[in-house]
Amino acid sequence: VYVWDAGQDVLMGSLEPGQENFIRGVLRSFARERRSLGVGHQEPFRLARHADGRLTIEDTSTGRLIDLRAFGPTNSGAFARLLSAEPAGS
Repeated sequence: VYVWDAGQDVLMGSLEPGQENFIRGVLRSFARERRSLGVGHQEPFRLARHADGRLTIEDTSTGRLIDLRAFGPTNSGAFARLLSAEPAGS
């Protein structure tokens, strides 16, 4: 799984097989929903930290939005680390 900053078109890193299973599970559920709706895979998912500190991930193709607090601090922390990542190769 590659992680891109879609706004700047910059590769931020990748998630190797067997790593970050919670993130992979969330992305698989989004991909499954896209397939069932016949939606392509070109549009990015949007990970956002809001002013109140909560994290959400949104499928910009389907409009599905998940508040990551619902999964506890360890799982939402996995996504939070993506937001603080430096571009790959820096």
